[in-house]
Amino acid sequence: MSAIVGIIGEAGGRGQRADQLALACTPHDLQRTGRYLDDRAAIVARWPDEHPAATRSPFYATRSPYYAATTDAVAVSCTAQPDLLDLYQRHGTAAVTRLTGDFAIAVWDRDRSQLMLAADRTGERTLYWRLSGGRLTFASQLRALLADPRTGQELDPVALHHYLTYRYVPAPWTIYAGIRKLPPGTSLIWADGRVTTRRYWTLDAAAGPTTSGIDQAAEQLRGRLVDAVRSRLPATGPPHVLLSGGISATLVAAAVTRSTSVRAHTCSVGFGEPRLDQRAAARAVARALGTEHQEYLVTGLDPAVPQQIAGLFDEPFASPAAIPAYLVARYAGVRRAEAFCGLGGALLYGGFPHHLLLGWLNGWPQRPAGLPGLQRAGAALVRRSMAGTPVRRFGRLLEVAGCPPPTRYARIVAECSAEQKSALYPARLRDELADVDSALLAEAAYLASSGDSQSTRMTDADLHGYLPGDVLARWSTVSAGAGLRLQAPLLDHRLLEWVAGLPASWKVPGRRRNLARRAAAGWLPGRAVTSEPVDARPPLASWLRAELRELARDLLTDRTFEDRGLFQPAAVRRLLDEHQAGLDHAGEIYTLLQLELWLRSRPGSVRDPALAGQRDMSLEESGYGVPGGGRRPTTASPAADLR
Repeated sequence: MSAIVGIIGEAGGRGQRADQLALACTPHDLQRTGRYLDDRAAIVARWPDEHPAATRSPFYATRSPYYAATTDAVAVSCTAQPDLLDLYQRHGTAAVTRLTGDFAIAVWDRDRSQLMLAADRTGERTLYWRLSGGRLTFASQLRALLADPRTGQELDPVALHHYLTYRYVPAPWTIYAGIRKLPPGTSLIWADGRVTTRRYWTLDAAAGPTTSGIDQAAEQLRGRLVDAVRSRLPATGPPHVLLSGGISATLVAAAVTRSTSVRAHTCSVGFGEPRLDQRAAARAVARALGTEHQEYLVTGLDPAVPQQIAGLFDEPFASPAAIPAYLVARYAGVRRAEAFCGLGGALLYGGFPHHLLLGWLNGWPQRPAGLPGLQRAGAALVRRSMAGTPVRRFGRLLEVAGCPPPTRYARIVAECSAEQKSALYPARLRDELADVDSALLAEAAYLASSGDSQSTRMTDADLHGYLPGDVLARWSTVSAGAGLRLQAPLLDHRLLEWVAGLPASWKVPGRRRNLARRAAAGWLPGRAVTSEPVDARPPLASWLRAELRELARDLLTDRTFEDRGLFQPAAVRRLLDEHQAGLDHAGEIYTLLQLELWLRSRPGSVRDPALAGQRDMSLEESGYGVPGGGRRPTTASPAADLR
């Protein structure tokens, strides 16, 4: 993987500044460099001297897969895209629709004085950009833009508000005011000092007519998955697979073993908490597939792990699932440079936890105004129960069932409600954000879907929010920190488009004979397929009462935290005290803790406690669609107001 940066529309000194930004990218041992400089543009790409992908095509012998330039154009990519410049010269900006896999690209057209940026369809890669006075600066890593001394580093209060809701900063926002990131499936055009963004790919979530049955579809799924795996196989050495007890990783591992004559290697990581231990299920799959299998066991939680995780991210990130992901990547990356994984499989069969929850509500009464009493009763049960217990699940079910139907999805994927955030904010921040409703992002994405069922609309909304913002950000960041590149064949856009057109009833979550299980059954013995995946949610509430108790209390009650002025000290202390007394505030506490750890991991890079005082983007301009229905806009408003 390479790092790319560029400065467009500036006179003088661009080349030196672009080099400076490129050197800020990690990893720092990228040996090869490509530079392009003309009177309006400076673009730099850095990539490793040798990469497993580099021998997959003879084209690499004469040309870098990350950088290609002529006298009138240059194309750079974060991942190997050897034909990028040729595609652009033949198809113009439509070239992005012909790319596959994960990518983040930039193409500068000198004749037209036009720059194109684009991110892949599912958000495995992205680009960050800043427009100031008509000058555009972009980079594949946010930290590169911060290396520019002209970049302001005030926190964006709206982005902070969204972070508390979702535990990540959703695109196109970043935590810094004035810096944006490209959403999945989106391209950006800079010309004459102005920027326009366009969504070049949107999943058609409406099921189409089918002439075959589910068994025939399962056979087709196996064939399509093998094709996706073969296009990602390493050029040399055995393929490696991160194997869990879930059906997604099982499918990928089976497809890998059928895509190569080399014996595949699999590994799994277990944890001292029995609920997190996936080794037994993974071992059964590995035995059935005949792979060379390796297991690791992690006992206890080192309080340094959340601090190490915070240091890996360019923005605050508080999904507790990053903890087991980080440990898995750290162990798996010891002997591997690349590994296959089952990321994205939940989109095949509605396997995300919130899919299961919303599926249970199909037969519940739906009143336009909701059932506030039911919602309050459920919220009380959630606060007084432990994660993963039947009482917690029942309380969550009641809480969501009490919401008006259009807001149920938004409530499921939100960590902190508007009321919880309001109780934490000081008066000045509460007043400033009073009219900002973070839940509208999820609600708008759900209502804008073309899906003809509740489950397909959720899947479509997840593709634009939860999947890239939480799942992919989590795994791509922690794996990169461990020197491991993940291959996710289930996110192949051609496979996703095909699955989206199948009947929703074939993808019902939890059903033993749904499409994914039938596909796996064609490759594996029934016992290996029907073994239920473990509950992979970490015991965060317990950790915050034990291993992480002192860390949370020390950081969230000291003078540094209080002097930031972002939250009311008394409200935070109340959360800590009530959590220790038995109520469950784990989600809120961990979200605050990771924000504070992230701020402290970047001394001097964030002006404390400065917040930007001007908003620069509406909900419609963000690309989430308009609450109340309607497709997402294909073209956002020109972003000149982001200068």
